[in-house]
Amino acid sequence: MNFLMIGDVVGRTGRNALKSHLSEIKRKFEIDFTIVNAENSAAGFGITPKIYEEFISMGVDAVTLGNHSWDKNEIIDYMELNPNHSIIRPLNFLNNSPGRGYKIFDHSNGKKILVCQIHTKLFINLPLNDPFQCLDTEIISLLEAGKADYSFLEVHGEATSEKNGIGQHYDGKFTGIYGTHTHIPTADARVLAKGTAFQTDIGMTGDYESIIGMKKESAIKRMRTGMNSNRLEPADGEATISGIIIKRDIENSSTTIQSILIGGILNREVF
Repeated sequence: MNFLMIGDVVGRTGRNALKSHLSEIKRKFEIDFTIVNAENSAAGFGITPKIYEEFISMGVDAVTLGNHSWDKNEIIDYMELNPNHSIIRPLNFLNNSPGRGYKIFDHSNGKKILVCQIHTKLFINLPLNDPFQCLDTEIISLLEAGKADYSFLEVHGEATSEKNGIGQHYDGKFTGIYGTHTHIPTADARVLAKGTAFQTDIGMTGDYESIIGMKKESAIKRMRTGMNSNRLEPADGEATISGIIIKRDIENSSTTIQSILIGGILNREVF
């Protein structure tokens, strides 16, 4: 099967790029299942029910979040009213947090696909449970019991060292492990020693003529003055779709991973 993971979608320009190109990407690479990080999709902060439904209508199968999960409170009510939603927030949010940290999807071909997300702790000002312990107690037992044919772990966080530590520790447990949150794609897509596809961070889907998706002037003003009073707004130039494609052939026990950068100033794909 072929799996597409799209990095943090930032604002309207990121959403529009995905709307324009997702079906074409899925056809070209024969994608069977698509995961999109959308925690910055609503003007850079959070996600709304309307935007979530737009992603699903585009052909997205799973939507992941992160530290901006609840910036738009209405998504919490939406999840409670629609328990079959495909929104996944970090597994190691504090106990009794809204939503779910993983979901097992039933594909039309009969295969089961587990998607989960954890949040790292370094340089993050959030109350979080230990990510290793949460994975060990809630996810690994499911995988060892054969509850999923394919499994993907999204690691949302700042530090490349922490993302690599999680990737190496769970190598061989998941089909793929990949990072989000920094909005900058790393050049280390590879298959780890025990067979798990891995990339430290898959980047953002947004305008790269910016400061990690936000208009440059306001972001630089904050850096120079140390004052956060000015409002950050998503940049509105042409977006680059950044992500990865993981191909897993169970019969031949083979796994491949490739990075994609489509559109905008980082474009490396020609349709």
